[in-house]
Amino acid sequence: MLIGDWYRLTPTVNFASRAVTAYKTQWGPRLIPDYQLYYVVSGSASLKLGSVRFEAAPGDFLLYGPDYPHLLSAAERTDYFSLHFCWNNPSPLPVHPAGGIRDFAALDDSQPAATYQLNAAGYGEIPVPRHFTAHGLEPLLMRLVNEYRRERPGYPMMLRALLMELLSSVIGQLPERSSPNLSESRIVPALDAIRDEPGRNWTVSELARLCGYHPSYFTDVFRKELGKNPKAYLIEERIRRTKHGLLRGEKLEALAEQFGYTSVHYLSNQFKKETGMTPGQFRQQGAHAE
Repeated sequence: MLIGDWYRLTPTVNFASRAVTAYKTQWGPRLIPDYQLYYVVSGSASLKLGSVRFEAAPGDFLLYGPDYPHLLSAAERTDYFSLHFCWNNPSPLPVHPAGGIRDFAALDDSQPAATYQLNAAGYGEIPVPRHFTAHGLEPLLMRLVNEYRRERPGYPMMLRALLMELLSSVIGQLPERSSPNLSESRIVPALDAIRDEPGRNWTVSELARLCGYHPSYFTDVFRKELGKNPKAYLIEERIRRTKHGLLRGEKLEALAEQFGYTSVHYLSNQFKKETGMTPGQFRQQGAHAE
């Protein structure tokens, strides 16, 4: 199921809370009118969608929406965040989902629910799983909950901005699409090195040495595995990180220094060559959702 174009979405928070179950709790079977992110801080939760069951431990997210009825349950004393939202809504004003919830006597387990995808320029369709792990997002979730509770002037726009940051952070932590056997690939040490230090001016010889290969052989293997040479992959990784930095509001000068560019002009030229947009145009397009 294609949700839409990631850079053109205008997401809206409808409800945000943090709670702890006093006893084993169950929601459903039911169908909700929007989407829900359920994050387990401590304890455990289980989500049943059709013929598939997902088990969530601390640090795990569950994602489900109006496309398929579900059954959600949480163990006793489970500490969790619950966030209802729309991926695309012109208005930032929250609309509580309670009035649109439909209860079911039982779930249809004849087939699994469809998967979600987001389309992003330069990346194609990005799969968004129903169950995933993402780190370091509890403070951001708490900010969303507090903003929702306080209802201060302008809070709908603040909720939209925080939600965009949360979704961007989640998508940035999703496993990259790759060949099924990439985890067993002979170039994994080089890929890890590039991802860990994208600002370093890696040479082919250095990367080849990490994998125990001669540079020319390493380049052949790299191209066969990923369809591009090591330099192209390094540039791609830098531009990918720059995109996330721009969406977070970081200054271009800081991003250029962080990712090994000798000048902002050099980064801007390479960014436009890779994406078809200047960094400023990209930032403006991403900010349009806010």
